[in-house]
Amino acid sequence: MKDTFAQLVRLGIIILLLAGVLYWADAAWFAPQRLPACVQANLPEGRICLDTVRGKWNNRAVWIDARSASDFELNHLMFSDNRMFPIRSGPDRQQQVDAAIGRLMEAEERGECIVVFCTGDCTSSTEIAAHLRELGIITAPIYVLEGGWDALKAAGMVRL
Repeated sequence: MKDTFAQLVRLGIIILLLAGVLYWADAAWFAPQRLPACVQANLPEGRICLDTVRGKWNNRAVWIDARSASDFELNHLMFSDNRMFPIRSGPDRQQQVDAAIGRLMEAEERGECIVVFCTGDCTSSTEIAAHLRELGIITAPIYVLEGGWDALKAAGMVRL
């Protein structure tokens, strides 16, 4: 009986040590790459969580990809019926806005919002969203996606 108890104690210690090693490995390698949870109530006005787009807007959004041209060419969201447009800061911005403006103006009628995203900590999505608001002819809500491209990848919306 004592041998069985001793074996159970040793097994318990081994399991605890293994759990500790796995916890440490997760914290060291995997946790830094995870996105923090997005809480809509904690975001400033004009920013939106992907879960809010999926819930409140029922996945009905027109997407504006404000990433660099090279990032866009490498991979981008694939939507039918003109739901995704590349618009980026730079000399071609107005041409890109002109190509999308008709569809952007229809977004509210279709019950859609407009979501602008870029990569990581870039500021181009904020600039593009502000530019679209300043036009004064788009009535649909315009948001910047919190977490940007990384949030879309984490949600499995991107095919790499």
